Amino acid sequence: MKVTVHDIAERAGVSDGTVSNALNHRKGISEEKREAILKIAREMGYFKKTAKESKSLRFVVLNKTKHIIGDTPFFSELIRGIETESSALGFDLLVSHITVDENKSVDMEEVLKQDLVDGVILLGTEMNYEDLMAFEALSIPVVIVDTVFRTQKFDFVAINNIDGTYEIVSHLIDMGHQNIGLINSAYQINNFRERKHGYEQAMSDHQLACYPQNEALVEPSLDGAYSDMKEYLKSYLSSDEPLPTAYFAVNDNIALGAMKAFKEFGLEVSMVGFDDLPLCGYCDPPLTTVQVD
Repeated sequence: MKVTVHDIAERAGVSDGTVSNALNHRKGISEEKREAILKIAREMGYFKKTAKESKSLRFVVLNKTKHIIGDTPFFSELIRGIETESSALGFDLLVSHITVDENKSVDMEEVLKQDLVDGVILLGTEMNYEDLMAFEALSIPVVIVDTVFRTQKFDFVAINNIDGTYEIVSHLIDMGHQNIGLINSAYQINNFRERKHGYEQAMSDHQLACYPQNEALVEPSLDGAYSDMKEYLKSYLSSDEPLPTAYFAVNDNIALGAMKAFKEFGLEVSMVGFDDLPLCGYCDPPLTTVQVD
């Protein structure tokens, strides 16, 4: 018979809510009491898998904006790669898509059904520090992909955003550009923060200035970047400031949307992106970008 939260609460002499808080690492409970409840849960077999022949992993896609993850083929390619490797290693891959309200914590107990899987791969692209709390109580292996929180004890697999950006901005500088702008996302994630850092580091190391007015904030989608870039250009061109001769966009979706806006304004600038989406080779001109293998 499956062990329930109520069973653990009776053994521990606490309420069902206190057990739920302990299992999901919510506030309102001391660390000592949390550890005591987790110990009882392990002893009662709450975290044990049901017997079955096949092994399985759960891939959790944590989505907050529906723009960064949902609007680019990068993530479908990522899932395909994980499915291929999982199958080769003898694991079935179960995929869960979760849309998280910014004002609510992540309740993973029902979604993960951890008694049915051997481990969790979490797409953490849109995660923040607080989102990790829902996964700390899991007794099965957890690997987080496409973000990193360096002070945390989880295992992370992340893109080298800083060095990749540094190299491509340095390439623009080697091509003779000195006034280089940044097209950033209005919605920030770790990847974009690190890419901005790489941009700033490359400019600083080449004794070039980063001007605040040269950073455009746009929605991280093709249509959103196109629309927001048009507004940015209208405002910029009405000032006396010289337009940068080149721009680094924090991902290819943003770069491609922005390119359309520049073209409509009849402006010729150099543009580079990040991700190497298949579409980059088909736009006119083709987009120079950082390849993510």
